[in-house]
Amino acid sequence: MTAEQYDLIVIGSGSGNSIPEYLTDRKIAIVERGTFGGTCLNVGCIPSKMFVLPADKALEAQQGAKLGIDTQFNGADWPAIRDRVFGRIDAIAEGGRQYRENGSENVTLIQGTARFVGDRLFDVEGRTITAPNVLVAAGSRPVIPQIPGLVETGFHTSDSIMRLDVLPARLGIIGGGYIAVEMGHVFSALGSDVTMINRSPRVLTSLDDDISERFTEVFGARIDLRLGHVPTEIERRGDKIVIHNGGVEIEVDDLLVATGREPNSDLLAVEAGGLECRRHGTIVVDDYLNAGVEGVWAIGDIANEYQLKHVANHEAATAFWNIAHPDDQRKANHKAVPA
Repeated sequence: MTAEQYDLIVIGSGSGNSIPEYLTDRKIAIVERGTFGGTCLNVGCIPSKMFVLPADKALEAQQGAKLGIDTQFNGADWPAIRDRVFGRIDAIAEGGRQYRENGSENVTLIQGTARFVGDRLFDVEGRTITAPNVLVAAGSRPVIPQIPGLVETGFHTSDSIMRLDVLPARLGIIGGGYIAVEMGHVFSALGSDVTMINRSPRVLTSLDDDISERFTEVFGARIDLRLGHVPTEIERRGDKIVIHNGGVEIEVDDLLVATGREPNSDLLAVEAGGLECRRHGTIVVDDYLNAGVEGVWAIGDIANEYQLKHVANHEAATAFWNIAHPDDQRKANHKAVPA
């Protein structure tokens, strides 16, 4: 089969969609396997912060007595909160997809999973495409831990937890990082009884010890923290989920697994394209974001461990510049990355 020829192939529609105007004369293909717009827009920092806002208001109303004022929290209309968030998010994602599909003359949007089958050569659901330049910006996905019964029982990740139909009376969370505590705050503030299970003796252990220790103390006054254990089994009993943890059974209505994220490099079969990966699956790139194969560049969660949209945006701008200006290459600057 003859491969479709492009000037540039972009794998992923998150930061990879930030195509600069100086590339409007190039024939470009964008390949997206999921919802258009990437992690941050659809299942990450943007919707989560939109949930944090009403959660903050609800928590403030519950704590008025500390300041000598009479405020009350009388419950949350979860569907209204959810629909407000995704009524805006989904419209942006769909608008972006429509623009790339119908409004960008030099861009072809291809839906499906791209897999390397050679040097800058891809198979996308039976469609073969190639280009002299490739930008791999395919992001990451939630890690699913190997806990007996977890898959069979059913659970949520950050991809689905914010779209629940009903606010759960009892929510279990496995994990203790950013996503776990952010969702723990949201659901507990809005009325759920939250139990968080974390293998470490504290939550947010990637932060400074003093911050992690103090946050664990304060957060533990709001939710049920079960620290120092990894669940040994998950099972469903009727409409309830039972978590076996340290010899104790914990019963919840819904379960969120928030145990980290892993790069999507394996889904792309990057080794078939000559690319190398680090131990955790991130693609090896140099200071200029070249992935060790001429014409192949990689950015964002699939190429670094920051997992920060602003880093991915900076890297996208750098990589696009280097693609268009082979005689004026720029280095990506990771000197001061916020968190």
